[in-house]
Amino acid sequence: MWGYSAEDILYRSGDVFLPKSIKNLLDTSLYSSKDTSFYINGWTFIHIISGIIVGYIYLHLGYARTDYFYTMFVIHTIWETWQIIIGMSKPFSLTGDNNRIDIFVDTFAFLYGTYIIKNYKLKFTK
Repeated sequence: MWGYSAEDILYRSGDVFLPKSIKNLLDTSLYSSKDTSFYINGWTFIHIISGIIVGYIYLHLGYARTDYFYTMFVIHTIWETWQIIIGMSKPFSLTGDNNRIDIFVDTFAFLYGTYIIKNYKLKFTK
C-alpha cells in the first residue's frame, strides 16, 4: 500500500519511524572512550527525553510511586528487547560499538530521565 512490507514496518518501529537523515544525525558519536567501550551519541539524549516523557505520563496518571523506578526499568527493558527481536539492535561484540554498551547506556539515560521528572516535577498526588 505505502511501499513498505510488514517486515520493513516492524523494523522501522524500532526507531519510531524516524527519517534516515535524523537517524544518521542521532548516530553521531558525541563522546567515546579510546576503545569505544563507552560512548554517548544523540540517541542518549533521546533516551533521557523519553524517560522524562514516560515518567511524566506514569506519574500524571497517578500510578504508585513506590515501584516507579522498577516499572520504568521494566518498560525500557521491554523496548530494548523489542529492538533485539526485530534486528534493530547492534550486534554483540567484546569491545566497541555493540549491543551491551548500547543497552547499558540507553537504559541509564532513560532511567536518568525518569529520575529527573520524579524529583523535579511539580507535586504529583498519590
